This record gives sequence, C-alpha cells and structure tokens, in this order.
Amino acid sequence: MGGVIGGWYIGGVSVVALSSGVLPDLSAVFGFPLGNLPDAGLAEGLRQLGRLSSRVEARRAEFIAEADRRGVARQAGYGSTTAWLMALSGDPAAVCRSRLAVATSLQEMPETQAAFAAGEVSEPRVRLLAEARALAPEQFARDESQLVSQAVSVSSRRLPAMLGEWRRHTDPEGAEADTDRVFARRALRVSPSWSGMVHLEGDLDPEGGSVVLAALGSLSEPAALDPQDTRSPQQCRADALVEICRRHLDGGHPHHGRRPHLTLTIPWQAVRDGAGVVDLEGGPVSVEAVRRLACDASLSAVIVKDGSQPVEVGRTRRVVSPALRRALDFRDGGCTHPGCDTPAHWCDAHHLHHWADGGATTLPNLRLLCRRHHRIAHEHQPYPQRE
Repeated sequence: MGGVIGGWYIGGVSVVALSSGVLPDLSAVFGFPLGNLPDAGLAEGLRQLGRLSSRVEARRAEFIAEADRRGVARQAGYGSTTAWLMALSGDPAAVCRSRLAVATSLQEMPETQAAFAAGEVSEPRVRLLAEARALAPEQFARDESQLVSQAVSVSSRRLPAMLGEWRRHTDPEGAEADTDRVFARRALRVSPSWSGMVHLEGDLDPEGGSVVLAALGSLSEPAALDPQDTRSPQQCRADALVEICRRHLDGGHPHHGRRPHLTLTIPWQAVRDGAGVVDLEGGPVSVEAVRRLACDASLSAVIVKDGSQPVEVGRTRRVVSPALRRALDFRDGGCTHPGCDTPAHWCDAHHLHHWADGGATTLPNLRLLCRRHHRIAHEHQPYPQRE
C-alpha cells in the first residue's frame, strides 16, 4: 500500500504515500486527531500532504491526457474533453480547461512530468512551466531540466519573474512578439454572485495593469490611509476601485448628452422607514445604503400607475444645489471626520438629519464626509465631528 513518507508518523499513524502506479487507501492520512500534534508536526504534515497532493494531481493529469488521447469524451456523447471533465468532476469550465491544457502539455515535458509525479513541484508551478513552454517549445525542450530545477527551489513570487527573464534571454524576438499576444489576452469578467456580491476576475496587459496598480495604490497603500484605519489590504483595494469608478461618474464625462450615474427606482416608504433590502443591478443592498446615496443625489419624480407603469417623469434636480455645495466645500474644506484629510471634491454632502425624515437641506444640517466615513455615519450614528 505504499511506504511511510520519510519514516514519519503522526499521532502513531504512519503517513502513507502513493506507490508506483497504485492509488492507496488514504484514510490513514485524514483519520488521525490533530489536537495533540505539536506545531512542528502540523508544519511537517502540511509539507508531506503538499507532496502527496502534487503526486495525486500528476496522476490525474495522466488520466486526463489518456482520456483525451482515446477520445473518451466523444464516445460518451460530449462535445469536448472539457465538457466531459465538467460533468465528471462538477468543477467550472475554467478549471477543467486549465487541467486539460496542463495534462496535454505534460506529454511533451518529460522532466516536468517526472518532478510532478515525484511530488517535487506543485500543480500551480507546473502550470507556469506549461505556459512558458507554450511560448517557446524548442527553447523549453533545451532548457527544461534547468527550469524545473529552479521551479523546485525558487519562491512562488520569484518563479514568474525567473521564467520571464528566461523567455527574454533565450528568444528576444519572440519575447517582443509576446507583448502583442499578451495584450490580446486582456479580459475582465464581472458577474453578480448568488450572495449578492459582485465577482471580478480577469487579466490585464502589463501597461494597463501598471496603470491600475498605480491608481489602486494611490488610494489603498498605507501612506494614503488614516493610521486608525482598520480595513484589511484587500478591503482597501476593493474600496479604492469603487472610489475610482465613483470619481469617474462624478466627473461629468459625456454619455449620450447626460452624466452617467446610477438610477434607482425604490418605494418611497422604504426610503422613509430606512429598513429592508433593495435590489440594484449588481445585487441587493440595504435601504440604509440607499439613504446614504440619496444624501447627495439627483432626484427625479416618477409618477406610476398600477404600481409599476411609469406615466410621467418630472424634472431632475439635485438634493444639494450647486450653490449650496460650493458653500459647503468652502466651509468644511474636506471630510469632517477627525483625522481624515480627503479633499472636498472627493466627499459627499451628508445630511445630519436626513431629508427623508424631514431634515432641511441647509448648510447647518450638512457636513462633508468622504465615502468611507459617510458609510460609517449611516451605519454607526452618531459620528464624531472634527472641530
């Protein structure tokens, strides 16, 4: 059933490996209790399981390559091996497509395949090596042993850069041509998920990616943040992306003769009561979030019949007029939350007493708040004010 990995035991149970060409019973690996295992044992166990996982992935790649060679998918009535894998595993198309690409490439990568099967190199690293081979097959075949050796030893952050250096050194003309191919592969996929979150996934070419990284960094790097900011780096980047889009929309760029902005159609009672959930294009949000948006918005009166059929649309007007906003910018100068130095033109006009509750849209009832502190003000009233 396979030998003990390095003669190592966990909780009295040996950790078994894959025997040559045989799939052993893995229950011993997963059945032991971890409560009494020392910290060093956890680390070593993860290392051993990582090697075991690589060997399993390597064997799976062999199965996939063989199934593709035999045309098993077509014989089973599927349009492609990817579709067959999706039905077999339940995994998304992108995952199955990637597995097939790696499995196919490994047939021409003997050194990589051997290291993969031995558990010396992980599946993500094998995928990077396969991508490098696809760009320069002849050069990769010549240098494969050296590249695999480096892939085993270098850090995960260093490996992509190392492969890029190899590509530029071994085939300068091809590397230059790669820039056009990379640019053609740029893509961004944005889709609402079942939970209401909006999922972003994609790839940018180096030039476009550098622009995005610089823009996000200007709003999310530690030097740009309040020292008391408790958001995670991932949350800071997410908020930075939303802020950049908001500033674009607020910039008055022409779009068919009107400023591009959000259009919300919601029951008046929901705005007045401040309770419940409202569906937006990207997913559901709380009515309190809508009240925050409505603090400083453009409003249009829409008369409907039968509860949904619009029959008349009134003139759009700003809740906070341009003249009042100029006075507010002059008075506050920026976000009024203590310690925040966000400039006025990046702030919202916040009603201390919301207009939907009868509050007046007048200078004494307004404060400038940046988008983050505006959210806090609506979710955690009252908020401290900067003197």
